[in-house]
Amino acid sequence: MTLVGALAGTAGCAAIGMFRQAREATAVPERPLSRPVDADTLRYRLVAQQPEWPTGRLPAGPGFRTVDCARVKCVALTFDDGPGKYTGKVLDLLAAHNARATFFVIGQNITPEIRPQLVRMVAEGHEIGNHTWSHPQLTALPPGKLTAEMARTNRLIKAYTGVEPHTLRPPYGMTNAKVAQEAKRQGLAQILWTIDTNDWRESKTDVVVKRVRAAKPGAIVLLHETKATTVAGIPKMLEHFDRQGYTYVTISELFGEQYLQPGEKYKEHAGMIQ
Repeated sequence: MTLVGALAGTAGCAAIGMFRQAREATAVPERPLSRPVDADTLRYRLVAQQPEWPTGRLPAGPGFRTVDCARVKCVALTFDDGPGKYTGKVLDLLAAHNARATFFVIGQNITPEIRPQLVRMVAEGHEIGNHTWSHPQLTALPPGKLTAEMARTNRLIKAYTGVEPHTLRPPYGMTNAKVAQEAKRQGLAQILWTIDTNDWRESKTDVVVKRVRAAKPGAIVLLHETKATTVAGIPKMLEHFDRQGYTYVTISELFGEQYLQPGEKYKEHAGMIQ
């Protein structure tokens, strides 16, 4: 190699080195994901967030998990009275924590416009339960109307999502032998709650969060997705359960699908790990 070639090569290496230093100095560092998301979950979310679900297709969600709540700490968060204007936000917040929940929906709130939210619930592993058609006191209804309140909602959920509900939350938690008999006939277990946050009449988010934090393993927590104060408190609720090492489960996962008996009442899963 000639002297000129050597000098040129040295200058070139120096220039490359300077370029690399400048690039590294100005590069924006990569931000690690705060919580890993598995490929299946990501795929379901991407599909569910499409503006219109293709005609004739129904959601294929992650499916039923086997969670042994006698060995791990489980909590079942439940949201009543939707779907509504905050449903998408609630789903976003749950997704950020890889949390599953159960949504007890009112039939008359389900419209073609809101259908993508129900599809997304299924796609992201949540459970959809029946909260009647119009939220009446079931114990005061004549037989025909009692039947219709459950059946109409069941049919609409099935038509819009392909999933048939197996759980019923009686409005106001009011039930009797007549309601239990009809729920049994329609294949619905009656789900009450361990913790009633009374968020529907509470104006202070911190008060609702404090009540939720009182949950013990195996608890069913009653919340309302229609309340802005409740939605605002969901991040703090989830951060608390994350720190405590809880697993978020649907109602069917909490009890195991084979143990939920139509017509029977459930308010918590006794014998959970403490």
